[in-house]
Amino acid sequence: MNKLFIYTVISLFSVVSYSQNAELQSVVLEESTENPVADAIVTIEGTALVSKTNENGVFSFANEIPLGEHVVSVEKENYETKFFLITANKDQKIVLDKVTVEITKEEAKRRNRAQKLEEKRLRAIKKELRAKEKQIAKQERKLRKENTVDIDYIDAAVVVEPDDDIEPFTEAQLKFAEILDTPVEELSNRALYEFIDEWLGTTYIYGGETKDGIDCSSFTQRIYTQTLGLYIERTALKQYNSEYTDKFRDTSYLKEGDLLFFGGVSGPDKKEVVNHVGVYLHNNMFVHSTSNRGKNGQKGVKISNLNDKYWKSKLVSAGRRIGNN
Repeated sequence: MNKLFIYTVISLFSVVSYSQNAELQSVVLEESTENPVADAIVTIEGTALVSKTNENGVFSFANEIPLGEHVVSVEKENYETKFFLITANKDQKIVLDKVTVEITKEEAKRRNRAQKLEEKRLRAIKKELRAKEKQIAKQERKLRKENTVDIDYIDAAVVVEPDDDIEPFTEAQLKFAEILDTPVEELSNRALYEFIDEWLGTTYIYGGETKDGIDCSSFTQRIYTQTLGLYIERTALKQYNSEYTDKFRDTSYLKEGDLLFFGGVSGPDKKEVVNHVGVYLHNNMFVHSTSNRGKNGQKGVKISNLNDKYWKSKLVSAGRRIGNN
């Protein structure tokens, strides 16, 4: 593991009143992707205090940091070791916004090679598919001229017996039809509304990816993979910049499942052109995971109105995924 011997003073932290000894809490993110880094070893140098990040990149030291100035290190294989300074004061809790770590040059090269191999594999598959399409088209033209099989087409009466055991609409569809003030027949994607019903009310955590806490882009990524069968990128900005996102501003063209991109929403990445994303449903309503408490005073996964003054002023663009497999 390479070590980068640079001490950095983290300025993006807050100190809040807390009882007993000093505490420390933060999340470790990969610098280039903003993805959480799990199983990183966080050490307060010169002490026996060691913590490991969880699957969301979160670590903490509770009521145990000696008072004074300390060097903190963050280590993980294939990442440069990160050092930063903290000052532990009595009856205070240190909350760092985030700690970013860089991948090593060797890891960057490995990822680059893997990406090139994957691109080469995809090109080979596309080439093979094009060859098959040409072969099928050639056979089709030949058969149209020389078809030797006689086929009779007979209309068949098909009787469909109603199945009394099949419920025409799920409870989730009926529930959200009322919330969205939309005919239930228009809520055709059952999986989408059952997913939203399951996650509604989950708290917002920056970098979170589970029901213990989830951020906006992880939530939209889950919606797309689990209910629409499409993979999309991990951050709002990457989803916005994707070659598969067809962007448009006229909200009258919005359809169920379109992405909504916002900028200037309160959060650690507020200065980004796009720093928040949600999924459009119906009737100017959209679902998202947000740190903004809004009128109901609640943050997390909820349904908001695009016509609300706040969200209308923050809207950058809508986006529809095209050619995304």
